[in-house]
Amino acid sequence: MRRALALLVVVALVLGVLYYWKYQPGRLPHLRSEKLGDVGTKLGEVGQTVGEKLRATKTKGSVKAALELNRNLTSYPIEVDAHDDGTVVLRGAVPSEEVRANAARVAGGVPDVARVDNELRVDPTLAPSSGEGRSFGENFDDHALEAKVKLAYSLSKDMKGADVKVSAFRRDVTLGGTVTSDAQRQAALQIAQQTPQVASVKDALQVAGAPGAPAGSPAAASAGASADPARAAQTALATNPNLARFVLKAQMVHGRLVLTGRVRTGAAKDLAGVVAREAASAAVENNVIVQP
Repeated sequence: MRRALALLVVVALVLGVLYYWKYQPGRLPHLRSEKLGDVGTKLGEVGQTVGEKLRATKTKGSVKAALELNRNLTSYPIEVDAHDDGTVVLRGAVPSEEVRANAARVAGGVPDVARVDNELRVDPTLAPSSGEGRSFGENFDDHALEAKVKLAYSLSKDMKGADVKVSAFRRDVTLGGTVTSDAQRQAALQIAQQTPQVASVKDALQVAGAPGAPAGSPAAASAGASADPARAAQTALATNPNLARFVLKAQMVHGRLVLTGRVRTGAAKDLAGVVAREAASAAVENNVIVQP
């Protein structure tokens, strides 16, 4: 009987100690603070993850827009994926190594892109993007074209610090304003020339801090045209993205600027006459032959 009573006392003491250890009042606030701290940490981690995903989504959208705003890339179904660390992955098929490299260059020029993993494959059976089949006489919304060129500038690291004014008239784009260097001026011209639906680009840009008119500006072009109108017209024809593929020749004959060669449409012939006349600042005799 005494042993049983002693055993009950021992069991009661053990249960009392366990109860006190587990449910003592002074320990409860400490436990609550630990739990709340864990919740705060988890929320912070979730917020950081969401922010990274949003940045990756923005970068992906910017790269896709930059590719679609390039006339040499817009017709190809290039898939874009972006990671949290600024890495962009390009997938799909293009017809040549040149197009593949151009896609990587355009994607790498987008702000916030740290690295481009170019997984594009070359498939020579794909038809190259040519820009043909579009009539020169179509009505284009000039304001929409200006917006496209400006958007392409905003998606290029090379245009940081530039203040370029874009004006469009019947697909002819004029660039004004200032750039920080001659290299940036060349980048501005190239981006505008590669924007879909742009027929020609006129350079009225000024390099900040540079004395006089920069090379390629209207003043310089006028000086060159007055000295050699045929050469100025020939250069303009050769650099126009819609005429460069044709073999056109500009020469002075009895004091008149004469154009010869072959094109595929009457609209292309008219465009050649306009481009040559504006470049040379002279009357043009357009003898270009239309041969579909």
